[in-house]
Amino acid sequence: MGLRKKPEGQTREARRSSPSFRREFVLFLILFFVLWLLSFLLTRRSPGFVGALQLLVAREVAWSLEQLGYRFVREGWIFTFYAAHGGERLIVIPECTGLYATIIYCSIIGAYPARAVEKLAGVLIGVPLIHLLNLLRMVSISLVLYHRRDLFGLFHGYLWQVGFVVVMLLMVVVWMDRVTRGSGETRRGGSGA
Repeated sequence: MGLRKKPEGQTREARRSSPSFRREFVLFLILFFVLWLLSFLLTRRSPGFVGALQLLVAREVAWSLEQLGYRFVREGWIFTFYAAHGGERLIVIPECTGLYATIIYCSIIGAYPARAVEKLAGVLIGVPLIHLLNLLRMVSISLVLYHRRDLFGLFHGYLWQVGFVVVMLLMVVVWMDRVTRGSGETRRGGSGA
């Protein structure tokens, strides 16, 4: 009584194992890798751009530290801090600019099946957020280096690396959720009605 058989239809697991899902996923991975590789190779062929980005990040970090009242000397992208425990040096290398995280983020956005305007919105919102997050990372690890050299490795090599990836992936998930809400089903073959 009251027990009826559920309508026949594909479960979520059946859809995921369907050939069309696998094909779309493989296409996404290939497109992501191609976009990532091309962007990465462009940065290798443009050392002037990467150097300019290093200087920009160094200037922004310097400005932020000056606002906080810290003493240091900056030569290009090399900082020397005069802390109570002695002098410390911090060098803003290409990996400190957030460039490579931005490349990964933009490659994910570019490979995802969305309209060009949705991808553009993802890039225009995401890239500045990644830059601001990277600035916060650089300033905070500078403060850790200034005050607690013994914790620098933990913050620089572990906490911020993991935190940066997690925040970037959350940004992608939020963007995908916004993109797929409403218009996503019609793009994938649903009726849209």
